[in-house]
Amino acid sequence: MLAALRGLDALNRAVYYLVGALLAVITVVVFIQVLVRFVLTHLGVNVSAPWTEELARFLLVWLVFLGAAVGCRKMQLISLDFVVKAVPGIAGRILRYLALALCLWLFVLMVRYGTQFVTIIGRTEMSPVMQVSKAWVYWAMPVAGVLMFINTCAFALEALLEGRDIREAATLADTD
Repeated sequence: MLAALRGLDALNRAVYYLVGALLAVITVVVFIQVLVRFVLTHLGVNVSAPWTEELARFLLVWLVFLGAAVGCRKMQLISLDFVVKAVPGIAGRILRYLALALCLWLFVLMVRYGTQFVTIIGRTEMSPVMQVSKAWVYWAMPVAGVLMFINTCAFALEALLEGRDIREAATLADTD
């Protein structure tokens, strides 16, 4: 079990660096867009780079979904947990597990409908400027849904195996 968790953490580390690389590419692409749109136009050079907006948007979709998937491993996403923490003892822990079960259900729906979206719409739509299949963009949802599901299960299982209070496991994860 520990080997599987270590393997998952290695995968998450790779995805984490991929998210960082996506952010770097987005930064460069948006910088190019600003240069073309404002600086060069101000200098009298009329150049168009419509691909920059489209590429930045597509990469941002992947960045958000993959970043959320990595955040699920240590419950680092924004959440309102004051109710779960206010309920004492075992009832609060059960409430947290129920909340995680709802999240898992959402992730299953993301995979199911995201895959349908890719197969139905993604194969026929092309991006207007770059002329690439939008399936490449739409795959972000089911791929991230799978990672979110696995990471959430790993988080809950790890807290259970270590005997940690699931309500406090997210704050303890920052010290790991």
